[in-house]
Amino acid sequence: MSDGGAPGPRTVIEPTTGRPILLAPLRQQRPIHTGHGAGGRPCPFCPGQEAETPPEVDAERLAGTAPDGPGWTARAFANKYPASEHHEVIAEGAGHCEQPAGLDVATWQRCLCLWQRRIAALERLPGVGCAFLFKNVGALAGASIAHNHSQILGLPEPPPRLLLEQRCAAALPHCPWCATIATAARDQRLIAATPDHVVLTPDPPRLPWETWLLPRRCDDDFLTTDTGSLAAAMHALFAAIDRGLGAPAFNLWLHRLPGARFHWHIELQPRTGQLAGLELGGDMYINSVPARTAALRLRQALG
Repeated sequence: MSDGGAPGPRTVIEPTTGRPILLAPLRQQRPIHTGHGAGGRPCPFCPGQEAETPPEVDAERLAGTAPDGPGWTARAFANKYPASEHHEVIAEGAGHCEQPAGLDVATWQRCLCLWQRRIAALERLPGVGCAFLFKNVGALAGASIAHNHSQILGLPEPPPRLLLEQRCAAALPHCPWCATIATAARDQRLIAATPDHVVLTPDPPRLPWETWLLPRRCDDDFLTTDTGSLAAAMHALFAAIDRGLGAPAFNLWLHRLPGARFHWHIELQPRTGQLAGLELGGDMYINSVPARTAALRLRQALG
């Protein structure tokens, strides 16, 4: 895919580590609608602006409303500035708001249904071994559009971080995510719970305020998990971060391995600090906020 002579996205391997790098020069052309670049321009992800995006490939919308027009609650379309051959955007919520805590549980349930369908659809495509979903909120987290949205990349294989988690978990006599759930209440790291899902701070957190959402069952499948329970847990996660930390910028990502036994989970990292030399140069982390302290503050924010 190309535009104006710019080469399309391609994957190269960094020779000293073997990690893939997505080269995507077209992304330099992205318009900025966050931070100092917002400028009061119409939001391309709002209802009525559907012509500003590629055609929708799927949506949660009111019965009788037509594709590529208003009437949607969540809307999926190809990214105009892709980082890989298969790169989609899901606009979430018809109302324009930057923080996902501004969407109610019912809206999140419909968004999650669309997440499930688009992940499944991408993983049916030839050459796609993993659909990786993530969310950037706020300019400091890399978002170029303020309207609530998530992105899904169709990748040939899972990212290295997921494969590392899989290898480490396989070397243990127990599931590490089941273990962190089992001790969360005792260690006062539990933030919220719904019938099938929990929100907690991991022990240890890599960076301040790192927060996870996990299914209670180790063999739960994200593509078939109960969206009512998950939507309630997601809303609690977003509300705790929004109220407890003053609506920070943050990144969120879904860790799942298609077709493998793997305790899927969602990780959220507020961008309340900066990555520095040790993090960027050594793949190591410095954290100044213990898990119990973070959980207490976020739990109190939910009342």
